[in-house]
Amino acid sequence: MDAIILYFIQANLGILVFYLFYRLLLHKDTFFKQKRMTLFFGIIFSTLYPLIDLSSFIQGSKPIVAFTQSLSTSLPEFLISENGLYKESMTNQDLLFILYFVITTLFLIRIIRQVLSVFQLVLNGKKQKLDDQTIIQLPTKSASFSFFGWIFINPDEHSSADLEEILQHEKAHVRQFHSIDVLCTEIVCSFFWINPFIWLLKNHLRANLEYLADNDVLHSGFDLKSYQYHLLRLSYQQAPNQINNGFNVSQLKNRIVMMNKKKTSLAGLCNYAFILPLFVMILLTSYACKPKNDKPAEVKTTTKVDTTKTTIKVVNVPMTEEQLVGVEEENALSSPDIPKKELTDEPLVGVEQMPEFPGGEPALMKFLSKNVHYPASASEMGIEGRVYLRFVVSKTGIVSQVEVIRGLNTACDKEAVRVVKMMPKWIPGRQNGRNVPVYFTLPINYQLKKR
Repeated sequence: MDAIILYFIQANLGILVFYLFYRLLLHKDTFFKQKRMTLFFGIIFSTLYPLIDLSSFIQGSKPIVAFTQSLSTSLPEFLISENGLYKESMTNQDLLFILYFVITTLFLIRIIRQVLSVFQLVLNGKKQKLDDQTIIQLPTKSASFSFFGWIFINPDEHSSADLEEILQHEKAHVRQFHSIDVLCTEIVCSFFWINPFIWLLKNHLRANLEYLADNDVLHSGFDLKSYQYHLLRLSYQQAPNQINNGFNVSQLKNRIVMMNKKKTSLAGLCNYAFILPLFVMILLTSYACKPKNDKPAEVKTTTKVDTTKTTIKVVNVPMTEEQLVGVEEENALSSPDIPKKELTDEPLVGVEQMPEFPGGEPALMKFLSKNVHYPASASEMGIEGRVYLRFVVSKTGIVSQVEVIRGLNTACDKEAVRVVKMMPKWIPGRQNGRNVPVYFTLPINYQLKKR
């Protein structure tokens, strides 16, 4: 799931950067064809660039900010109860992921329903030949639209002159394959629905497709004022759904303004030359920044049990130097089996290929469930809560430098450290083609059975 989160962050940042670029340089010009290609490929690139691997060309790693570093090096929380049942607990991150997936699924279902409704019109609608074009007749007072090679219209609702303009408009949509743009952007919006900038980009792309079709009508010899009055007369009609290219759509005012706007000078095309450097910059930024080698800030805390009340409360207080020495000795920060040379390598927080427990996370949870025990003294005193451990997976896969960065009580801390030190060799992490030591954090949640 960490890889999904990292991808999601990078893709949304790409969408934001591209939107700002579009609004700054391209929003107001009249190069509709160039704008269409830029919008379509810009949206697709912004969502796919995190998946592009340039490691064979560039020696670097993906940019990992502090937030994503903590995600990529934090293992799933392990929950242990006093009755001996062990499981991986459902974290807030898991719940958010499930909620996001459910909403995304609903958006995708909506698209499928809209596409099926179009096919239903194709199968059940009355077909007729109109101006050498096969059309599918719509119910009364439905706005004309097209979807891929099909044109949907109700001829009885329009005069012969208006029909010619509508057909020319919809033929432009069909001829230029505008439905591909519409369908692809709808799907992208379904996956990135939480990002407002993807919806803004979709609206700009849909509006630009209408500008293209309007431009085709006017270049075919139709009168400008007559065509604009025609659009105004149809402003009350609504399209059956949002998946099609409609003759009558929202943003009617912008369409009319764009028809009357003076054409942008050819010098404005220079702005489109910046799109390639922008894409290259995004890719290079994604791979040029190496993770920092600095050790995470040490959290020097200990715990004490406040028994002045009937319930037990765990209070974190700063350690004295004497207490810190005692805890460091007890945690045994390094293993005697690890070569001294290996200990001199500075552990990293995030790398290109993270270390992996043999068999993956399911095997790790199984290992913990077999070996972690709820300390009897902690259970008797009613103590429950989380112990946060930090350890290093060395470049040979050995688990070392195990330490408590946030404790619960002595017994729980010692039990957590004991089990982590028992771990078998991991598959080492790799950075720039070589094995490197990597930090990990592991939360273990001690939870009493509710009585």
